[in-house]
Amino acid sequence: MARDSDDHGTHTAGIIAGRPLGGTNTGIAPSAMLWSALVIEDGDALARTLYGLNWAIGQGVHIVSMSLGWPGYDPALLPIFEVIRRRGILPVIAIGNEGANTSRSPGNYQLSMSVGASDQNSQVAEFSSSQARTRPRHSTPTLVAPGVDINSCLPGGRYGLYSGTSMAAPQVAGLAALLMSARPHASVAEVEAAILASCQLPAGVTADRGGAGIPSAVRALNLLP
Repeated sequence: MARDSDDHGTHTAGIIAGRPLGGTNTGIAPSAMLWSALVIEDGDALARTLYGLNWAIGQGVHIVSMSLGWPGYDPALLPIFEVIRRRGILPVIAIGNEGANTSRSPGNYQLSMSVGASDQNSQVAEFSSSQARTRPRHSTPTLVAPGVDINSCLPGGRYGLYSGTSMAAPQVAGLAALLMSARPHASVAEVEAAILASCQLPAGVTADRGGAGIPSAVRALNLLP
C-alpha cells in the first residue's frame, strides 16, 4: 500500500490523479494509474532516486513525474534518463524554487521536460527557477504551469494549498496522461510535441523565464492525430 513520509508526495500525486471526493476535485487525470516511489528520505537520496526510476521503468510507466532535484547541474542521473527516453517514457521534472539564474538536476537536463511555476495571473512565480546553461548549452524551464496556491490531497483525508514547481510539474504530467488516454495511438514524442506546440507565452512573460509558455489542453488535443 502506498504511504507518504510527510505530505509532499500525496499532494503532488493528488494533482495528477486525485479522484473526486465530496465535491472536491484535485486530479488533472483522475483515471490515471499511479506507481509511487518513496526516494528522498532515509539517506543517500541520489541512489534511492536511481533505484526508484529503475523500478518505475520496470513497471512499464509512460510518464515519470519528479518533484525533486539537486541544486546546480549534476549528471549522475543522465544515463538512466537516456534509458527513459529510449523506452519512450516522458520525464516531466520540476525545475526548482530558487528563482532566476538557478536550476536543479535532473530538471535542467536537455532530456527533461522541465516545468516552472506560474501564478493566478499567468505570470511566472518569483520563486520559479530558470537558467540558461552553457555546459551543456540549454535553457530551462521547457514550459510553465500553475504552481501557486494549488489545492490537493494531504494524508488523513485532508486538503491543502501548496506552492512550488513541485506543484507545477504534476499539472503537466496529468495533462500528458489525459492526452495519452484520449489518443492512445499517439506516441510519447507526439504527445510531448503537442503540449509544447500548444503553449503560449502570456503578455509580460519572457522565454528566458517561461520557456515555451503555458500549455492548453484543448489546443494540445487538437494537435494530436
